[in-house]
Amino acid sequence: MAAAAKLVNPNAEIVAKSQSLLVNVSAGRGLASVLKSNLGPRGTLKMLVGGAGQIKLTKDGAVLLKEMQIMRPTAPQFFDQERIGSHTLAGRSLRRHPTATMIARTATAQDEITGDGTTSVVLLTGELLKCAERYVGEGMHPRVIAEGYDLARDKALEILDACAVGVDAKNPPRELLQSVARTALRTKLQPKIADLMTGAVVDAVLTVRDEDDEGSLAVDLHMVEVMTMEHKLGADSRFVRGLVLDHASRHPDMPKRLTNCHVLTCNVSLEYEKSEVASGFYYSNAEQRERLIESERKFTDDKVKQVIEFKRRVCKEGESFVVINQKGIDPLSLDMLAKEGIWACRRAKRRNMERIALACGGSAVNCLDDLEPDCLGHTGLLYEVNLGEENYTFIDEVKNPKSCTLLLKGPNKHTIDQIKDAVRDGLRAVAGVLEDGKVVPGGGAFEVAAAAELVDTFTKTEAARGKKKFGIHAYADALLVVPKVLAENAGLDVQEAIVNVQDARIKTGGCLGLDLATGEATDTAALGVWDNYRVKKQYLHLSTVLATQLLLVDEVMKAGRTMGKGPAAAPDDEYA
Repeated sequence: MAAAAKLVNPNAEIVAKSQSLLVNVSAGRGLASVLKSNLGPRGTLKMLVGGAGQIKLTKDGAVLLKEMQIMRPTAPQFFDQERIGSHTLAGRSLRRHPTATMIARTATAQDEITGDGTTSVVLLTGELLKCAERYVGEGMHPRVIAEGYDLARDKALEILDACAVGVDAKNPPRELLQSVARTALRTKLQPKIADLMTGAVVDAVLTVRDEDDEGSLAVDLHMVEVMTMEHKLGADSRFVRGLVLDHASRHPDMPKRLTNCHVLTCNVSLEYEKSEVASGFYYSNAEQRERLIESERKFTDDKVKQVIEFKRRVCKEGESFVVINQKGIDPLSLDMLAKEGIWACRRAKRRNMERIALACGGSAVNCLDDLEPDCLGHTGLLYEVNLGEENYTFIDEVKNPKSCTLLLKGPNKHTIDQIKDAVRDGLRAVAGVLEDGKVVPGGGAFEVAAAAELVDTFTKTEAARGKKKFGIHAYADALLVVPKVLAENAGLDVQEAIVNVQDARIKTGGCLGLDLATGEATDTAALGVWDNYRVKKQYLHLSTVLATQLLLVDEVMKAGRTMGKGPAAAPDDEYA
């Protein structure tokens, strides 16, 4: 095959069958060795340093795979020496490693679909390739191993459904949702900040959940605004039952704090505007000019007076009035509104305008002629916060919001980025529980149960007859990589910890996981350690499919038209 490819393209770079599996296995194991120290709540951090000196501290697998360079050194031998990471070798340029890049893209797809499980995908893929290498080295065909992997994956998914615990999506226990959020956040944040953000994440998801036309539950996480503020500490981050706008009023006499507010959102210009067509006004004396200015001013003032009259009509004693306008409000109009005690904000962003109607109620108006009380929203509290040159407006204490805000604070940018990445995964985890209606015990409980079930029961069935049994055994061994790495990152004896869990499961028959504090087997569900059902299901699918495809690669060729280093073809060469 290599010779045939050379005849077609003499400049093609080829890895023969004997080494292609070694290339793929070494790439999977190398990428897994980089990420495995970040798995779990006891995992360590990675410091990413950019070319301009930017610093980012993270243990999120998705962030690491997106930010770090996955390279291999260019050498006369196509893939003889691998380098996973951004390391360089003297005198050699770096190119992207194709296999490691494929694994990284698959893992980031896991994060985009489910919001978590990126590191687990990389670990399981690398371990599946490692376990298959032993059998292939003894002469077994990769196709047999791949068939065993497919059978084991299908059985593992059945075991996953058996281990899953049902959740009432319409009336979920708050403690369970907090446990799921805490499990997801503690793998990426310090325990103190993770516990603080747990309640905020759960409140945000419960606020934006809704039922669609068919009666099924839907959670639109785009309605959760994540606002960052470089101020105070990360522990000062909180949930706002409403919105935080990154702009404020533009008049010094307007009130800075209001309670029991009626909110009018509009898209009406309250300032002088030039005509949209080319036109001109001509006058012959100063009196005509003054009349022209008065008529222009009167046109704007009449619209402002409509707002003021509407405010007097709807506001009772102890109530306030707020105007949030997407278009401009000139200084004279602002002064009229301020004298009436109306808080006004001009040139609000469109995304804020959409969320204000969802959070406060009411609807945005495009004309002030037919103002009705039904178009007004309501908020219990509105106040401004000034931080240097930045101004923020808090719309808080809303009764029945369909949009909300997570306000993330921190002393510096990389702290805020770390919290923001973790909160995103926490939101997806809680939303996944509501949409799936299932959770899975964590701490490696499912992996230990699936590995034992595959070896003790499934290999003795009719479906697992023949050599496919070896692939099932390899799959069961690979599944244990998750509890092994959890134990290793917690500083425990790996073999002893795994044996403790397996022995305890034989005695009790339950779905037991690993207590990272003691190294003993425990009921992780009772400790509140829950994993997301869709994360487990998706990572089993992705890892198995990717590993089987890489196992069945018998040759790696780099033979594009412009990839070779040979002389250029003649202009009239139809095969160039």
